[in-house]
Amino acid sequence: MVRALSLISIVWHGPLARGARGLVGRATGRRLILGILILGSGCGIVPRAQMDECQRIGQTLRSENARLKDRVLALQSQNQDYADRAVDDSRRLTIQDEAIERLEHSVQAYQDERARLEAAYKQLASSLDAAGSRPEERLGRNGSDSPRRAEARSPSRVGGPKSPGGGDDDEAPR
Repeated sequence: MVRALSLISIVWHGPLARGARGLVGRATGRRLILGILILGSGCGIVPRAQMDECQRIGQTLRSENARLKDRVLALQSQNQDYADRAVDDSRRLTIQDEAIERLEHSVQAYQDERARLEAAYKQLASSLDAAGSRPEERLGRNGSDSPRRAEARSPSRVGGPKSPGGGDDDEAPR
């Protein structure tokens, strides 16, 4: 607006203001001033309905922007929760993997111990067979192939089987 006023003084007092050219210069100056005022006025010549629509759209965009910012914050919070949960799940899986590994080692140790005991039992059984036990003693009373167990011969049983020496188990020296 200040520029328009300074241009007015140049147009009114300039070299074209005098003489025959003065009328043409004044008309041009007035047009120039009118153009500057129209351009400088900005929203003054926009219809009121269009101005209200622009304000409504601006308000809608501001509210949409605020809603989207809230949504971004909610999604960031949710993302942080998922990241925390993933870290917790990772720790839990690591602990479970370690427990599974310990159990596998325990089962493997049990199986190794079982195999060792089985081999020791077979070795003991073969050494007892090689020590001279007769086939009739290894057979049960009904003629089956199941060997008699030492646990079945209890010294407290009355009338139980006799030891090969002919005496009772209670009186036999060991």
